[in-house]
Amino acid sequence: MRKRLKFTFFIAFLTVAMVILFQVTWVYNSYKASERNFITSARFALRRAITSYQLQQNELPTSLQYKEPTLTFFQSTIPNRDSIALDTPKVIKRFNAKFTTVKVDEENKDALLEILGRLLSQQMHTPLNPDSLNLFFKKELLKENIRVPFRLIVSTNAKVATDHAISVPVNFYRSPVIVQAIPKNQSLALWRQNIIPASVSLLLILLSAGSLLIMGKMIIRQMRLNKFKNDFINNITHELRTPITILKSSVDALETFGAAADPEKLTRYLKTNGVILNKMDQDIDRILEISKYEQGVIRAQLKRVDVAQLAREVSNRFNLTLPDAVLINYNLSQPMVNTDPFILDSVFSNLIDNAIKYSNHPVHIEINFQPIINGWQLQVADKGKGIASFHLPFIFDKFYRVQTSDVHEVKGYGLGLSFVKELALILDGEISVASKPDQGTTFTIRFYDK
Repeated sequence: MRKRLKFTFFIAFLTVAMVILFQVTWVYNSYKASERNFITSARFALRRAITSYQLQQNELPTSLQYKEPTLTFFQSTIPNRDSIALDTPKVIKRFNAKFTTVKVDEENKDALLEILGRLLSQQMHTPLNPDSLNLFFKKELLKENIRVPFRLIVSTNAKVATDHAISVPVNFYRSPVIVQAIPKNQSLALWRQNIIPASVSLLLILLSAGSLLIMGKMIIRQMRLNKFKNDFINNITHELRTPITILKSSVDALETFGAAADPEKLTRYLKTNGVILNKMDQDIDRILEISKYEQGVIRAQLKRVDVAQLAREVSNRFNLTLPDAVLINYNLSQPMVNTDPFILDSVFSNLIDNAIKYSNHPVHIEINFQPIINGWQLQVADKGKGIASFHLPFIFDKFYRVQTSDVHEVKGYGLGLSFVKELALILDGEISVASKPDQGTTFTIRFYDK
């Protein structure tokens, strides 16, 4: 069973680790892809901005603005061979020029405009102005849905731009020119783009880890509960077998050894049998009562109760002799509180019985009633053996019993404190415990006014 459980946990941890690794890798790759797309889009916007800037700085042929754009090229010159015309003083042309007009396709128009703009800028010796260029760059960035501020730098005699830099080389200049765009808060912008995928990935990681944690706790708790159940069965079997053995011995004595003929022995045997049967009946009623409260069959019936008097009545039922003592401290402003006397009776009985079982002799128990904000609290404290801190989170679990050499022989089913917690919840109360070994234990129940 343990090997199978270890193997199950190993597979679960391996699965969660792989899910976490996959999610982290996916987020990293998504971030890198966004970074590449950002650089590519910004570089494309910068190239278009340079083209727009150069076109505005120079006057282009009007034929490019026609419905069907054309461009006329100078092809060659032909000397004027008219000798008579050459001797005429009013001759105008010594050469004839030959031109060619071509039609520009719409698909190639943008590329042609870019080349013309750069050629004209070279011929006119027009330098690049970063401030003016930045205005065109901002407009192009908005088209790419990029809202990160940039700083433009125009460098001459610069090296070729790298793939990770947002830079564009400007050709046709006598000296190489590179326009570089330096972003501000690029990482922040990229994380804004990836915040939703990263959040979903983080949520999946948390859900996977949380599911594993909950599953592990459930399995461990189920194993512990199964152990407690087996201990409870063994314990209750032992507790029932002992009185049954006594009853059998008593009946056998009455039948076989003639004890029925002796009035004194008969009375003693019957009295012993009555005590044992009453004890068994009380244990059965207690278990059935716990089941009814857990199923919600029995509900609280609130009324005005003198809780201090109720505590005295319950403590008087226990066989305490001097110098044993139960001290009751009542510090509430009202003599009576609104509660269910039968439920509170069971709470007192279980806590006092528990304190007596685990107390040193002489027994000393304090029952304190104190006011709190919007209610009151009940404390039952003893100066007994105490409980180690390891056991405190589990003592209200059903069937749980502290297994130590000191208290192993204390009789019980591990149901008392679980029952008290259930009763406190029915009264809308909150129960807690504070304890240290050899210093005693204090149970505190806080009841809040409705």
